[in-house]
This record gives sequence, C-alpha cells and structure tokens, in this order.
Amino acid sequence: METPVRLSPQVQRIQQSSPYTDIFTGAPAFVLSRQDTQGQNPPQTHAHPQPSRWENPTGWGARHVNDTAPFTLWDPEKRQFRSPDKTELGWIWKKFGAAHLGLCGWYMWIETETPPRPIPLTVGCMPVTFSGPGSYATDSIPEAPYPNPRIADPCPTLTWPKMAFPTKQQNVALLTALSPLAHIQAVLYLPTWTVVELSYGDGRIYEPGSLPGIVAGRTTLYHHGPEPFHARMKQQTRARYVDPLQYTASSGPLPQDYSNYLRRSYLSPGCRVESGLGPTGSRYESSSAATTLGIKIRNGRGDEFVTVAHHGFLHLGDVHHPKTGEDIIGTISDTRPELDVAFVKLTPAASANFRNDCYFQAEPAQRLVSGDVIEAGTWSEVEGMSSGFISLLAIGRRFDAPERPPGHPTIPFFKWRVSKVNAIFGAMNPTISEGICGAPIVQCQTGEVGGFFHLSDGTNCLSADLDDLIAEGWQVV
Repeated sequence: METPVRLSPQVQRIQQSSPYTDIFTGAPAFVLSRQDTQGQNPPQTHAHPQPSRWENPTGWGARHVNDTAPFTLWDPEKRQFRSPDKTELGWIWKKFGAAHLGLCGWYMWIETETPPRPIPLTVGCMPVTFSGPGSYATDSIPEAPYPNPRIADPCPTLTWPKMAFPTKQQNVALLTALSPLAHIQAVLYLPTWTVVELSYGDGRIYEPGSLPGIVAGRTTLYHHGPEPFHARMKQQTRARYVDPLQYTASSGPLPQDYSNYLRRSYLSPGCRVESGLGPTGSRYESSSAATTLGIKIRNGRGDEFVTVAHHGFLHLGDVHHPKTGEDIIGTISDTRPELDVAFVKLTPAASANFRNDCYFQAEPAQRLVSGDVIEAGTWSEVEGMSSGFISLLAIGRRFDAPERPPGHPTIPFFKWRVSKVNAIFGAMNPTISEGICGAPIVQCQTGEVGGFFHLSDGTNCLSADLDDLIAEGWQVV
C-alpha cells in the first residue's frame, strides 16, 4: 500500500502550498509516497522514494523529472547555457502561459498567472524559477562603482573552467594578486562573475573605476558595505511568492513535525530536536530552540556522534526529541562553532534506533566530501522538520577572512573560511529556514554531504565546507 513519507502530513504539504514552488501536484506518485514493502505496522515512514527525480544532477545540464521540454539549453562543449530559439521560445510561452521570461547566465525566470502543476525545477535543463507577473528577478550584482575593465588583470594566467568554482589554491593565487590593490574581506565566486567584498570601516577610500574589472579572466564586481554581500542577494519580490503564509487563511504558526519517530519507528536525519531551557541563571534559562537532526558520524577511534546545529544548542545541554518534555535522546559533547555543528552523544536506546539510510524524501547521506568535490550547478536535497523536502542548487563558493582582534596578525589566505552558496527551490520563509538548520545537504544520487543547512535568507542559504571534519577523520556511519 502507499504510505505518506512523514507522519506529519501538514509538514509534508507545506511544499504544495505555493503554486509557484509545488513540484508535487500532478507529479508521478513516487514523489509523494513510497511502497511499503516491509509490511510492518506502523509502516516505516521515512525511506527515500525511487526512481530518481533527476538526470545527471552533478554539475550543470541536469534535467528535473518534471522538465518535459523537447530540447536542452546546456552546451557541454562551450560550458554555457544558450538562449532558446524562436521555436523553443514559442513552446515555453505556450506551456507556461508566460507573461515575461528572463535569462541570467545560469538560470531562467518565468512570470505567469498560471504556474504549471507540477512545477519543473529546470526547463530544457536550465534551472528555472516561477513567480507572478511584474515580479522581475534581480541578478546578484553589487553596486559599488569601482570596477574598471581597462585596468590590467592582476593575474591573467590564472584560469579555471567556465561556470565552475575555483579550488582553494586558485583562490589563494587570486587573493595574492589582488590584495596589493584593495583590503579584501571576502570573495564570492558565482557561475559567471566574481564579487569581491572589500573591508568596511577600515578608513580606505576607493575612487570610481579604480579597481580591475577583470580578474583571472572573469568579470569582477565589488561590494563595499557594512553587511556581507550574500545578505543582499535575497530576491524580495520572489520571496513573497514562495512564502506559504501568503497562501493560507490561518493566522497561527506554520506546522512542524512533532512526530516521535523514536517511539513510532526510528530516528533519522530530518527529525525535530529541541534544546530545552538552559540552566537557571544562564542567558538561555528562558529560551528553547528547535532545529533539525543531522547525521551519525564516526571518527578513526570509533567514537560516534550525531550532528545538530550548534547555534540551536548553545548551552550544551540535553537534546530532546521531538520536543522538550518527551524523549531525551542525547547530550551535547563537543562543538565546531565555525561550522555551526555540535556533536550529540546519543543514549544507548537512541543510538540503537538511529538510521542514516533513511532521510524521508531526500537522498540519504553516504559520505562527507570536501568543498572542492561539489561542482557548480550540482543539485542537492534537504529534509527539514519545518519544511519537508526542498531542493538546493550550488551557485556560489565564498571565501572569507575570519575576524581578528585589532592588532593581531591577519589570517593567511589558505586558512580563510570556505562556504557554499545554494539557491533554494521550495516554499520558504525565515521561520521555516531556521527550523531546517542542521539538516545535511545531500547531493542527488551520489549521497555526498558537502555541508549542513545554515544561514538562509529564504531564497539562498550558506553552508560551511566540511574539510576540517574530514581532516579529523570523521565520516558517515
């Protein structure tokens, strides 16, 4: 018989709330349910459905299961997307009732009053977003007037493939060449251009057109402001179309998955966990945070822990599932604040009933991988206790200098923090995104984990690379 993927159907239905993000309604049955082949009662509810939702999801040119376009816009030889021809444009206008269509270097946006059911995440293998008429998408372009294409490229021999991310070594080479010209706080590599974030408040003044507009052969733009550039990438208009609260008559909070999977079946990534109140007299004594359970990992010594979002368990106490007052499943034993990861030592009962091989609708985790492994244009999946299933697309790699007290030596470029920027495809708002924190970001089909869901503005999320954990010997159990 067919069984729902989550015990909480309200959470599972969140992703069907917005007609501009609903990939489920009208899709093949496997997208929303799976066959109960185990014949158990209650059914084992959170196994990944088959067949796959993607063709070739690693790197650019993937095709989503709902993409029925009789053409492809990805040119693998030139490593770029092309514009649709007249016939293909006619197909798009007719298929989607498009009022407006726009193209960026790596995605398409379609404005329509009649979004299709189900929504495809690609059209002709090009990533696509849908919104209502008049909601024009904005590119991720900073406004500082500093770039000048006539200034010589400071590193003309440094290159990497088009629409790809640089390696750590290539980033070090770029920073080394550019740093004599500017005080750099961070660099964000997007598919077709680079954004250099200049240090703000250091007293340095840059004249318009005073910095190179081509660096390492790529268009280079500059951001100079009090907040990181990724915080300005949110598409405000589209955010309204993907917010479930815009499509519900209820004034109450959105649902979360309060199901007790430890008692009903087994724990897995994607379950709800809560910190409980902090110790009396502490700054956390009156606050509790709820996030999403991560994956079980093991080091070379055989130590096993389950990951959670560090910022949700700052008082380092017990971990409750699904909420305070029900089951204590473990205790915070160690932390990696720079990765927003905390390690949970599970109780014997919880450890014996934890499975990594099930992640609700999302791809189960198989292994941790370094940041260099995740290619630009790769699709991944996340299951949050507040969101259900969402898809992510790797669109950026960010290197930033860790903060240092005044007078302390600067951090060498090769020790800068590294994060991925992922575009979010799904129903989302700030409350939902906070609840997803801690969920593993798992690459489609390969099961590779390149990070955990962290900072999000509702349309993009930032996740730290896991190279340090891998260097310590941690891997998925």
